[in-house]
Amino acid sequence: MFVEDTGSRNGIIVNGAQSPAKCRLTHMDRVYIGSQELVLVDAAKLTDQQDTAPSVICGACGVANGKAQRRCKSCGQRLDSAATLQEPRRTFSGMHVFEDASEVTRTETTRDVVDGIAAKAIDLGRYAEAERILMPHLDKLLERALRGVPLSQAEGRDPVELLANATDNALKLAQGLRAERWVDWVFRIHTALARLMPAETIEKLHEVVRAIEYHKRKYVRAYLQVVQNQSDGWGPSERFRVKRLEGLSEVIVASS
Repeated sequence: MFVEDTGSRNGIIVNGAQSPAKCRLTHMDRVYIGSQELVLVDAAKLTDQQDTAPSVICGACGVANGKAQRRCKSCGQRLDSAATLQEPRRTFSGMHVFEDASEVTRTETTRDVVDGIAAKAIDLGRYAEAERILMPHLDKLLERALRGVPLSQAEGRDPVELLANATDNALKLAQGLRAERWVDWVFRIHTALARLMPAETIEKLHEVVRAIEYHKRKYVRAYLQVVQNQSDGWGPSERFRVKRLEGLSEVIVASS
């Protein structure tokens, strides 16, 4: 696995040293992105739950030091372990975020950090960079949905929130890159999940489809077939959303 700095302001710190543009990571390497500390854990080298050792961050230069050290290995500054000790959360595998002991209520996960980096890239108009960051996550979600694996089993997060965030990111990529594949993604995952889109998503699709001149009929038709088959017993709100989807289909067909 590699970590790559694609032009961030402060760079990435790996094991207490400034990382080159691209750096290979191994089991138990520590990565610092801004104020976040992550640890790469190789599941193949674990047999049970594992707590990673805490570290002390130098207040003068920001380098990570071992818990037993009294002075920073980089600048020689005396370390204040009580103030800078990083307390780990228990983990099984994967990249893992550490919490500062003085902020125990924080619940940021690795996914949150990655989403934050991608959001900043999108805000800066760096859509290709955001796509590179988000693509593995979005592809994995679609693959799960196509296999019939509930999103509730993905990352331990609320499936409704997970889908909403992923869909929002996909539509931002579609519009920013003028990339039809991300509109495909939105239709395909909702078809696989047989889930009626919220009104906000449908309205955003209307905007994106027109902006990028999306013209693939098959995905919207397949999705419409799924939701129309579920329409018995729906109320006015759901029926209105289906009508908006039918209108969207007409726009797509007209542009084909």
